[in-house]
Amino acid sequence: MFKKTIFTKNEKLKWVLLFIIITILSIFLRCYLFEIRNSWHDEWHSIYVADPNIPNSETLKRFWGDKGDNTLTEYYPPLYLFLLKFFFKIFGYIDDNGRIFSLIFGILVVPLSMKLASYLEKSKKYVFYVGIFTSLNLFLIWQSLEVRAHMLVVFVSVLNLILFFEILKSNTKIKTILYYSVSVFNLSLWPITGLIFVGKVIYLVKEMIYSKKIFYKKFLIFFLILLTYIFLNIDYLKYNLARDFHYTGFSETFFYNYHFRSFFGSIFNGGIFLLIFGILIIKNFKKIFIENNKENIFVYIIGSTYLITIFYSFYKASIMSPKYVIFLVPYIIIWISFSLSKLKFSNIFLIILTIFCFANLINLNNYPMSRPETKLALKSLANIKSTNIIFSTESDVFNNYLKTKKLFKKNNFKIVELEDLKNDQKFWFFCLNNPRFAVGEGNFKTDERCKIIDNNNNYNLINTMEFPDILIKEFIKIN
Repeated sequence: MFKKTIFTKNEKLKWVLLFIIITILSIFLRCYLFEIRNSWHDEWHSIYVADPNIPNSETLKRFWGDKGDNTLTEYYPPLYLFLLKFFFKIFGYIDDNGRIFSLIFGILVVPLSMKLASYLEKSKKYVFYVGIFTSLNLFLIWQSLEVRAHMLVVFVSVLNLILFFEILKSNTKIKTILYYSVSVFNLSLWPITGLIFVGKVIYLVKEMIYSKKIFYKKFLIFFLILLTYIFLNIDYLKYNLARDFHYTGFSETFFYNYHFRSFFGSIFNGGIFLLIFGILIIKNFKKIFIENNKENIFVYIIGSTYLITIFYSFYKASIMSPKYVIFLVPYIIIWISFSLSKLKFSNIFLIILTIFCFANLINLNNYPMSRPETKLALKSLANIKSTNIIFSTESDVFNNYLKTKKLFKKNNFKIVELEDLKNDQKFWFFCLNNPRFAVGEGNFKTDERCKIIDNNNNYNLINTMEFPDILIKEFIKIN
C-alpha cells in the first residue's frame, strides 16, 4: 500500500530547505496583518470565556451562556477555550496573545500539509505547490489571526490524517496510541471533524473488498475513539444535538460555490479552484469510484463532508458555514495539486494557478468580516492624553475585550460608571456605532445608544471622534 523511499543526505537537505522556505513565506504572510488586526464579537466571547483569572467552574458557566447582559452560547466544545485560558495564564491576558495562539497553528499547518502531501508522492515539485497554495490561501491566513478554534482544528485534522497514513504503513503500538489520542482530541475540539472518519471508513471498506481481508484492529480503534469521545463529551453532545438552530443559515448560493469562494478568498479564485476540482473529479471518475488509490481518501472525506453537512442542514439545523468545515481546505489543495501533477502539461497548469494565487493577495486586507477599529480608537485616545477614564454602555463581553488590549493596559485606561465620576472630571464615552458585523455596510444614522448623555445637563460635550464602527465622545462632568 505504501512504498518506502530512501533519501541520500543531499536529498534530505533539499527537502529540509524546501520546507523552511515555504514556512518562512507562510510566516511573513500571516504576520503581515497581525498588528492591525482587530477582533469582532465571536472573538470577544472567546476572550471573555477564557479569562485566566476566574475558576474553571466560572469558565464553564460563561461557555454555556452566563455572560451578563449579552448571552451567546458557544457551538465549539469548551476544550479550545480551556487551552486558550492556559495560554493566557502563561503569556498574559492580552487579546493579541490569543491571536498568537491561533497564529502558531496557522503557520504550522503549512509544513504539516506538505508532509501529508508527501504520503501520496515523494515529489518536490508537487509538495512545493501544496506548500505555495496553503501559504497563499487567504482563508487560512485570515483564520490564523482570529481568536477562535479554527486553525487549531485544521492543524489537528491534518495531523490526524498523517497518523492514519502511518498506521496504514505499519500498525505499531506507539502509532496506534498516538493516533487514538489525536483522534479523540480532534473530535473533542470540533465534532464535525468526525466526518473525516467517514471518508476513512469508505477507503477501508473498499480496501477490504479488493484485498479480501478484514481490518479488525483498525475498526476496533475507530470504535474505541468514538466511545471515548462520547464518554468525555456527553454533556456537550446532549445539549447540541437537541438544537434545531445554528447561527449560519442555509443559502441557495452554496450550490453555486460550495464554500470555494470562502475557501480561496475571492469569487474569482474560488471559481478557478472549483472549476479545476470539478474537471479533475470527472477525469478521475474511474480511479475514484472503481479503484481505491490512497489519494482517494481525500475525495471520500471531502465528498462525505459535503453530503452529510447538507443532509444535516436540511433535516436538523443548518451548519453550512465555511468555518465549520475549514479542515477541508488543505485536503482540497493536496488532492488538486496531486491530480494536476499527473497531467501531461502539469507545469503549465500549476504555474498558472500559482500566479492566480499570488494575484489574489491583492485582497489580503479585504477580509470579509469587518472589525471595529478598537486599536486605532485607543491609539488616538492615548495620543490626545486628555484623560484615561472611559465610560461604556457596551456589554461585559466587549468591555472585557477592551481591557485586554495592549494600548488599554499600557496607558492605564479605566472603565468606570457615571456615578463614580467626580465633578470637573473628563471622560471618554466609548460606543459601538452600528458595527458592520451586525448591520452590514451602509450609511446609518448614529445609534441611539450613543446619544444617551448628549442632552444631560450634568455633562458637557467637549470633543467627538468617529472611527469605523466606533463613536467616541469626550465629556466633562459639571455637577
